[in-house]
Amino acid sequence: MPALLDTGALELLRRRDVRVENLVLRHYPPVLCPHVAGEYIHCQLKARVSKAAIVQARTFVAAFEVLAPTARTADVYADLCDLLAARDITLSDAAYWIAAHALEHRLLLLTTDRGFRQVPDLKLHLLHPRFIRTAGA
Repeated sequence: MPALLDTGALELLRRRDVRVENLVLRHYPPVLCPHVAGEYIHCQLKARVSKAAIVQARTFVAAFEVLAPTARTADVYADLCDLLAARDITLSDAAYWIAAHALEHRLLLLTTDRGFRQVPDLKLHLLHPRFIRTAGA
């Protein structure tokens, strides 16, 4: 069964983190959702990397299947927002969409974001982000 990568996991894979590579091989093929693809490229732009690095990032992302959002994705998103709001839990909008894609397709989510632990019924593999530095850090 494929695994959905979030932005942190995608960056670890790009950096050839052995843990992520092994997980991807076990849950092949890795897939992305549009929010991860967009966030990944946006982070590169925000970091003001070279034009060549932007081309490399776009090429890297283009190698993955990107799940298309559907009306069902929107329903899962809405239900998830409502459920977590009732529990007084707030995630970023992108996190709701990423979780909605994972839940809709019953995919394992590879992530560095501990906030996803609050999403009921989400199959999750939490990665320690020891190699990730955010732009400006």
